[in-house]
Amino acid sequence: MNIKVSTNDFYETAYYLLNGCEVVDIAGVKVNGKIICNCIITGDNISELQLAYLNGKAEANILSLRRMVGQVSAWVHTAKKKIKNQLIQQPPEPGGIAPGGAA
Repeated sequence: MNIKVSTNDFYETAYYLLNGCEVVDIAGVKVNGKIICNCIITGDNISELQLAYLNGKAEANILSLRRMVGQVSAWVHTAKKKIKNQLIQQPPEPGGIAPGGAA
């Protein structure tokens, strides 16, 4: 079974990556005019890691975690720019509002 976890928490993502998991996608959606990105992560032990993280039992080397959070932040920033550009290039839906707010 290939379990995937979706989160927009950089620290949670970094924790999973430091424990052998991998980001398979960074998906974005527009919410209230802003783009929100979720990291989609998978790994052999993702369920156990998620339980540890959500129960406050996660442990990591602080320097490694700090560096990984920076890397995750850079990936998400790049993904947001790409998603924003894709949304701008989409033609407006009939009867909808064009990107940028003009009708």
